Amino acid sequence: MNQAYQLICCDLDGTLLNEKDEVSEKNKEMIQRCRKQGMQFAIVSGRPVEGILQLIKQWQMEEMVDYVIGMNGGVVYHCKTAIKKEYHRLDGAIIKAIMEHYAGWKVRFIIFDGAKRYVSYSDEETKRLAASYCEQEVQTDMFTLCDVPRNKLIVQCYPQDMPKVEAHGKQYHNAQCVCFKTAADLFEFVNPQVNKSSGIQKLCEDIGITMQEVLAFGDTSNDNEMLRDAGLGVWLCNGSEDTKAMADAVAKANTESGVGCFLEEHIL
Repeated sequence: MNQAYQLICCDLDGTLLNEKDEVSEKNKEMIQRCRKQGMQFAIVSGRPVEGILQLIKQWQMEEMVDYVIGMNGGVVYHCKTAIKKEYHRLDGAIIKAIMEHYAGWKVRFIIFDGAKRYVSYSDEETKRLAASYCEQEVQTDMFTLCDVPRNKLIVQCYPQDMPKVEAHGKQYHNAQCVCFKTAADLFEFVNPQVNKSSGIQKLCEDIGITMQEVLAFGDTSNDNEMLRDAGLGVWLCNGSEDTKAMADAVAKANTESGVGCFLEEHIL
C-alpha cells in the first residue's frame, strides 16, 4: 500500500477532529512525519477557508498545513502564498428558489461570506457555536443575499427532521445545483461542478501532480467523490456506509486517531 503519495487530503469533522473537535497529538505527529518525508498536507472541508485558517492557529498546525480546500471544493487556498481561488458558485436566483421551496418549514438557512455566517435565525447558542468555528454569525433577511452568486446554501434542521428535509430538498429539480447531507443536521445545495474531488483536482493542477498521487481521508457523503477519485481513499469507520463503498481502505474511528494510526501503519 505504501507508494509515492505526494499529497494527503483530510476532511475535518468526523475525520481529522475527535469528539472534542480537536486534532489529537497522534494525528499531528504522523502528519508531521509524513511531511518530513516530502508529502504535503491539505485540509478539505465544507467549512469556509477563513474560519479554518483561524482554527489551524488554535490547533498549532500552521507549519503542518500546506493548503486548505474549503466550501466542499469550491475554494482552494495556498497557505504559503495566501493565494485564494474560487470556483463554480451557486447562482443567487437558485438560492432564492430553494429557500422558497422550503417556505413554511422549520429550518434555518445559512450562507457564508468569508468568515461571516449569515443566518435566517440566530440566538446565543448558535452564536456561541459559530464563534467556536471562528465565524461571526449575523441574522438577516436571507433573500437580500441573493443578488450575487454564493458558494453554497445550507439548510439546517433538527436531526430527527432530516429525512423529511432531505426528501423535500431532492424534490427541487434544477440542473444547475445538487444537494446532499453533510451532517446529521445539515443539508447543502451547491453548483453540480463543486465537490471535494474537483477542488483537489484544481489543486493538483496548481502543484503539478495527479490524483493518483493523492491519499484522502473522509467519513461521510460529501467525501464520496474524493475517496473515489484519489489514488488511495480511506474511510474512517465512524462514517456512513455510502462513503465506505467509495473507499479503498478502512481506518479506525476519528475518536481513536484513525488518520494518524493509518499513516503510521500503512504509509510511514
